[in-house]
Amino acid sequence: MAVKRQLSAFEKYAHEYDLITNAVQREKYHQKEVDALIARFHPRSVLDAGCASGLTAMLFARRGVAAVGLDHSRRMIEVAQKKFKNVDLPLEFRWGDFERLPKKLHEKFDLVVCLANSISGVNTLAGLKRSLKNFRAVLKPGGHLVLQMLNYAAVKEDTLFPIKVTENNGIVYERFSERRGSRIYVYVIRLDLNQKPPGYEIFRHESDNYNVDIMSRGVAQAGFTGIRKFGDLYLKKRLGRSSRDLVIVGRRPSR
Repeated sequence: MAVKRQLSAFEKYAHEYDLITNAVQREKYHQKEVDALIARFHPRSVLDAGCASGLTAMLFARRGVAAVGLDHSRRMIEVAQKKFKNVDLPLEFRWGDFERLPKKLHEKFDLVVCLANSISGVNTLAGLKRSLKNFRAVLKPGGHLVLQMLNYAAVKEDTLFPIKVTENNGIVYERFSERRGSRIYVYVIRLDLNQKPPGYEIFRHESDNYNVDIMSRGVAQAGFTGIRKFGDLYLKKRLGRSSRDLVIVGRRPSR
């Protein structure tokens, strides 16, 4: 009998995503991160792979960079389209799967960004390899990939690693991760204090452990060159074993 796939917290509560991630509070400093990427790579077009509710794509578009936000969650795309339907910006959103990007997107972008651990939505190493090759395919020759994820090397084996706790309008979200050998587990607890007694749900996402070596090797095997590793999106901090974030930058070679 087929097992029904459980929706992730971000799919089931896509309409709460901005509350889960404190989007309003993050906008100011995330704009600075986006500005740093623009200053570094000077893109005229960008694909935001794993765009969620659209904040990053919008921040690029606000600076005049033609932005396409892509996400594998149709519910999340609906939220993003609704949020920004009346803004006069070079911005669009579409549903899509990293592992199966359409050929009509090939060589369309100067920059591909995949931020905030979105790559963990690809559950297997085989899927990761396909996704990285697709990111290369949609880049113009000379374009760049910026990939940000949690640095799982900083997560001790069989130890719960806190990610974030947020509270908005009586709803608490707690996120934490765990590493067990070759697998990574990310847990999300949703606690609704508006109910009596409080209601709660627990979500778990499982994926292969994409450590630094695996990611670096995968980006290289996908055909990227000039690969560099950083500990922040400003691309200023060197990656250390205790760095919370892993940011990998690669370039599609010019013809």
